[in-house]
Amino acid sequence: MDQLLLNATSKEELEKILLLNVVGLIEGINENSITIEEAEKVLFSPYIMKLVDSMGISKEVLEVIHLGTELEDVESLIPEKLPESLIEIKEKSINLLEKRKEHKFQDKVIKKY
Repeated sequence: MDQLLLNATSKEELEKILLLNVVGLIEGINENSITIEEAEKVLFSPYIMKLVDSMGISKEVLEVIHLGTELEDVESLIPEKLPESLIEIKEKSINLLEKRKEHKFQDKVIKKY
């Protein structure tokens, strides 16, 4: 299978891509289309946090991803709080996207590797 490359030309583009992915993952979890474990494989993991932190993303965006890494704990320890946690992550992501709406994508974001 061909590999795809995620291409961001600036820190702001990378943050928008990440936030859009967060919103999609949260919606997928909400709709039972994906599991939290699948979301961890896509974005909500300490490995991804370390990777994107090394690329200089804002602490606000890093915090949203961090909240996603805690979803499995919420689900297993206090499952009644899971809907609230999902709403919090989605709202924070939308608010951060709103702050970045003036930053437009300069080129195609996904390319064939």
